[in-house]
Amino acid sequence: MTEADVPDPERSWASPEDSSSRPDPVAWTGAAVVLGALAGVCALLGDHLLLGVLRIAAGVLVGLAAGAGLVALLRVRGALLLAAAAMLALAVATALTAPALIAARAPSLDSAALARVAPLGDGDTVVDLGTAGAPVLVRRAAGGGQLLSGTRVQAVGSGADEALALSTDGTRLLRTGEAGTTVLDAGGGGEPVALATLPGPVLALAGDVAVARVCEAGACLLTGYDLADAPSAGAAPEPLWQVLDGDASTTPRGPDPGSGGPAAPAIAVGAAPAGLLDAITDTGVVPAVPLRFDPAQGWVQLDPTTGFPMGRVLAGPEALCRVAATDPAPGDTEPVVLTVCAGEDGALTATATRDGEELWTTDPSPAGEWTVRMEDGRVLASGTEAGSGAIGEIVASEAGTAWSRPGGAGVEQASAFTSRVGIDGSRMVVTNDQGQLLAYDTATGENTWSAPLASPLEDLRGDLAAGTVAVVTPAPRERSLDPRSGVRVRTIDAASGRLRLDLVARDGDEVESVHALGDGRALVTTGDAAYLLGP
Repeated sequence: MTEADVPDPERSWASPEDSSSRPDPVAWTGAAVVLGALAGVCALLGDHLLLGVLRIAAGVLVGLAAGAGLVALLRVRGALLLAAAAMLALAVATALTAPALIAARAPSLDSAALARVAPLGDGDTVVDLGTAGAPVLVRRAAGGGQLLSGTRVQAVGSGADEALALSTDGTRLLRTGEAGTTVLDAGGGGEPVALATLPGPVLALAGDVAVARVCEAGACLLTGYDLADAPSAGAAPEPLWQVLDGDASTTPRGPDPGSGGPAAPAIAVGAAPAGLLDAITDTGVVPAVPLRFDPAQGWVQLDPTTGFPMGRVLAGPEALCRVAATDPAPGDTEPVVLTVCAGEDGALTATATRDGEELWTTDPSPAGEWTVRMEDGRVLASGTEAGSGAIGEIVASEAGTAWSRPGGAGVEQASAFTSRVGIDGSRMVVTNDQGQLLAYDTATGENTWSAPLASPLEDLRGDLAAGTVAVVTPAPRERSLDPRSGVRVRTIDAASGRLRLDLVARDGDEVESVHALGDGRALVTTGDAAYLLGP
């Protein structure tokens, strides 16, 4: 037998039968090319059409292309090669899709919230003072409510004839009614603890000094109490002073809404006067300035520590006037008492005082039918000027003696407005046709700040309260994996325009309302809950 007849071991391995079981490199290379091309098409279409499924498919196809390429390159037979290719495909697909999915996954409102309570219903109100560290009081129309302090939620009960309210500094929670008042500590962050019980409704609370109206044996007395002297939670301290205030058969008058809480409600100057507790019931805030109506003299401001009248009479007993203690005007630190009186023709005259001393007064406004809001040391009037038939707004402030349109000339020269987010005594916040959010001083019209919205304005929901602007818009979809029903919640410091919170959540289609809160927070309500969001 010649050498040529001796079989070569290597050649005998590559027999026709064995070669048919080897991977065909040409076929696998073609498969890798096709899969890679499909991956590129999916990636391009996914980015163009913002379809997340195509973006994920692109990552999976790249993984499969890598596996096919491995099979084409290696000259190895059997299950080991296929297993290695499958592992490579899985690893590549995971590396290309998992990080993108994680990065694009927006949190839910529930996971992002500092606290949550039951959703707000009809008649429920939110009370916030705009002070850093102050609690938020949610009052329920059916009675009771919740006190939100940081991340803690405490249930607060109240009787059918009782109102829940916070002191202006946020350290006290009052449960007040005609039968009496329980004063609780609200500043500790834990469950409110009763400090004292007073035998009548509280009209004002300045620090530890409370002014209550107490009726005994048919006679009623305005009484001052130092809460620091309360012997126990269920008892009242000895009175600091007492002033006769009619009898139990008379219907006492009270000041109008003006301090803190929700926006002060509009009131008609010539309408029925406010009741004793109307301001506290409407705003959820007990004013720090005690105001008293004397049927013989009219409205006066009292010194809470002595009960003596301070300064001038604010308004006569027969005058058609509304009186309210309000938060300080912009740039000021002390509360202001506002008096708005109407003439026979409906013309309004506003006066601001502090401790009974006049700060400023206005000329009469145009005659007409007006309702007024008194807040932040300023008066906002809306209604119809006599003879015009057009509904408009005018404002009175420390800026001058004449009534003017909110924002004045500064607003008239600005770009066209598309919507108003909110207005109070200090500022109004609007959107314009350039897609901006802008703030103007209500009295002077100074444009204090502006911010881009970058969202469809027709879907904007917003609120201005407690020194914060809260804006909810659909979250922009800039990448294919961004959530389709995302919502963007932003809070902005109303004075400076500084962005405090910028949150994108994935359950935006469930948002029903938003309430701006102090310290850059917002209460966002869905059908399931109300979520406290903050920086």
